Amino acid sequence: MSDERLAIEGGPKAAPQLGPFPTKIGREELWEILEMWELEPGKKEQIQAILFDDAELRGPHLFRYYNPKPSRVAAAEQAMGELIGTKHCLATNSCTSALVAAYRALGVGMGDEVIVPAYTFFATAATVAACNAIPVIVDVDDSLCLDPDAVAKAITKRTKAIAPVHMRGIPAQMDAIMEVANKKGIPVVEDAAQSGGGSFRGKRLGSIGALGCFSFDYYKVLVSGEGGFVTTDDEWLYTRAQSWHDTAACWRPDRYAHERREGELFCGENYRMSELEGAVAVAQIRKCESILSGYRRAKARIKQAIEPRDGLCFRRIPDEAGDTAVCLVMFLPTPGLTKQALEAMKAEGVPVGGVYDSTVRDWHVYTYWDHILEKKSVAGDGLPWSGVPAGEVPNYARDMCPRTLDFLSRALMLDINRNYSDADCDAIARGINKVLRALLK
Repeated sequence: MSDERLAIEGGPKAAPQLGPFPTKIGREELWEILEMWELEPGKKEQIQAILFDDAELRGPHLFRYYNPKPSRVAAAEQAMGELIGTKHCLATNSCTSALVAAYRALGVGMGDEVIVPAYTFFATAATVAACNAIPVIVDVDDSLCLDPDAVAKAITKRTKAIAPVHMRGIPAQMDAIMEVANKKGIPVVEDAAQSGGGSFRGKRLGSIGALGCFSFDYYKVLVSGEGGFVTTDDEWLYTRAQSWHDTAACWRPDRYAHERREGELFCGENYRMSELEGAVAVAQIRKCESILSGYRRAKARIKQAIEPRDGLCFRRIPDEAGDTAVCLVMFLPTPGLTKQALEAMKAEGVPVGGVYDSTVRDWHVYTYWDHILEKKSVAGDGLPWSGVPAGEVPNYARDMCPRTLDFLSRALMLDINRNYSDADCDAIARGINKVLRALLK
């Protein structure tokens, strides 16, 4: 006779074991990923045969939380925290998300101001407005990074944060910026999107201010396709940033407890990094020094081979040792000469760029930020501009940062490829010298 006792009363289970079931992600998805690599003829077929012949192949769990295996996102956070030298590190799905999480961690909101440079990717400023705060745009100097003097003049009673950007691979003047910020008690959010692994006077970028924000977008120093990180030594800021990045689902010591102090619980968004991006990020972080070495070798060789010439000067770098070396910037005396040089160098095969060869609106230059300059809002409430008295909203204008426009109009920017051979570097330097001899006589 069958035992009809309830299992809870000692009887047999009606369903002792379910499955096994295939994983949600399987060989087809892995094959799509492998298809992205350029393999030698015949190798793809070999790999495909192995994959589709393995009946026991089980796919990964791509969500970092509740993962039965060690999370690659958690591993990336640990590796990035160790690289930057901070106690806490939070992975996000982009640097834009990292910036929002950082601003929100500081309590940036309606009526506040955040000082940002006039030369940076639009996200540095756009995320301020997305927090319903007012972006205050100020000039850069000859480093093409935030001018500390301009920062000091822009501080008001509403200033909630200062966001220096380590632009085009080099560190901003963090000593001067931190001096201004500390004197006023204003936290600094380092936007290190374009300078991952760089440093200033022995400290990694992203470890100097209250929070650091990084991009692992494909075009950055360290990459995972998409992705970002927030770094900080402050446990409270880390907790708030972490909460904001995951709908404030409270990844705290006790996630279901009442708040330990006011400001711990709030409604947030979803900026989580996936396990796929985390896996790529781990590998990239581990290769950081090798990657930087390649950039630095190539840039140094090209720069040393460029002939000194009246009218030619290089961008000032606040700390040469901390330069990631992803870009070599040269200034010529006038915009007219710069435009001529740009066209001539490109004809020589030199991969140089500047404001005069942009075929699209350059989101790195404030003059194209119509969203801010024209005070546009996403909703009828008029935020963030309606959050302060009309007379206290900055007077935005396309000519409000003349030094920035001057430097950019005279800048030639050579993006460095870390895989350049010595011959590549020498050819680039020859092309630069050839053009400058003709133009700067």
